[in-house]
Amino acid sequence: MKGINQTVKLGLEIITPTQSGSGAELFKELDYIERDQMAFIVDQQASFNAVASGNLALNAQLLSGNRLSDWATAAGQDFGYRLPWLSSTAKVPEKFREQLKDAMNRPYLPGSAIKGAIRTALIAEWLRSTPPNSFDHLLPQKDRFGKAPSKQWAAKKLMDEITGKTANQDIFRSFKVKDTLFVDADLRLADIRWLNETRWRSMTKKKSFDNWHDGDGIYAEVLQPSALGLMTLNWDGFLLSDVSKWQQATAISNIAPKGYDDLRQRLNQHAKYRLEREIQFYKKQGKAAPEQECQRILSMIQQDQHSAYLQMSWGSGWRGMTGDWASDNLVEQFRQLYPRDLGRPEKIFPKTRRLVVSGEPKLPMGWVRLMPFAMVAEKLVKQHTQQQATAAQSAWVNQKLAQIAQQNRSSEKDALRGKALAEAWQALPNGEEKQAALADIKRRWQSEDWWEQPNGKSVKLAKAIYEQG
Repeated sequence: MKGINQTVKLGLEIITPTQSGSGAELFKELDYIERDQMAFIVDQQASFNAVASGNLALNAQLLSGNRLSDWATAAGQDFGYRLPWLSSTAKVPEKFREQLKDAMNRPYLPGSAIKGAIRTALIAEWLRSTPPNSFDHLLPQKDRFGKAPSKQWAAKKLMDEITGKTANQDIFRSFKVKDTLFVDADLRLADIRWLNETRWRSMTKKKSFDNWHDGDGIYAEVLQPSALGLMTLNWDGFLLSDVSKWQQATAISNIAPKGYDDLRQRLNQHAKYRLEREIQFYKKQGKAAPEQECQRILSMIQQDQHSAYLQMSWGSGWRGMTGDWASDNLVEQFRQLYPRDLGRPEKIFPKTRRLVVSGEPKLPMGWVRLMPFAMVAEKLVKQHTQQQATAAQSAWVNQKLAQIAQQNRSSEKDALRGKALAEAWQALPNGEEKQAALADIKRRWQSEDWWEQPNGKSVKLAKAIYEQG
């Protein structure tokens, strides 16, 4: 087979709060409860299983209360994960936007979202370096009846010409990005406010105020700054061995990245352009805090010779979605075509920014950096090992340890080595759950050096039960 696939491992670090949403909202007492002035997202299946297998009759539990917090209390332990505030503590909201998670409840950034942000940045960088009159005929224009094309298809002719009309002809087809996983400890609850030029929008009152405290935005579950995940890029050598077989003739091949160094240089060039524009905007609006935050990220790029910087996902704004490639003159032309969507030409555009509160609204959303694997290898390997250990844990063992510890008023460590857990395991029907529970118990015992050298009568009795099956 022609060509060899090139795979590049990177670390993806969150620079400012980032959210790739699931499209759902979580609601208080339906999905989460309040614990110590923080939201606690409840693992409802584990909680209900704990209640059903507890000492009290199930009908007594049903009569004790019908709120989610009542069931969590009846379970004897909070199963799930807590969601601390990103900055100062506030009242736990009635709802918030959910971060995307996998089947194991681990937050992640989809490879499609990362690739989409990369694609947008690279196309924008190429278009900005190209004389505008070379693609004027591909831009949206009014027809002979004075009607503008549908806004959903306004960029179609341009994108079809330079990247390919079908998925099979797409110049980015040979470039792939895998999902980047994080851990639930990387999640935070963020208060997000809307800045309209100089004023702060109230999303409930539909009014703007001079003081941000008078406005209100929304709440969202976000990945916190400094969170780190493993990211993998792949170049398909077979496709790249003969692009003439699948690319359309007009496609601009050099828009697609050729390797990490090429990708890094072009992403950083685009990031600098975007940050410089944002700094100008905040300076003009008299908003020093977000201006300083953008300046901080810009300084990071200027001093970092190894990483690539990118803004992605929800909250990156109109410029993040379109690539911010059009000149001011072109933007004004587009606004004349679509005044209802892009606002009156004489007004600032875009005028709205979403900012995360950290003492005050100042953090732009979605800035990440891609770092060479060697720079973060040790930390990522340790994190991956911890994730594997957590994934290998048996839900039944976790639930039973919590129940026994509560009943005996002991620690879970004492419950792990005791006879009560062994007898409960022995009573399980033969099958995959019982095998998985034994493997998990043995793994935990071995980490404490109990399996080979059981110390104490209760520990020896428990081991005998496990060995007898």
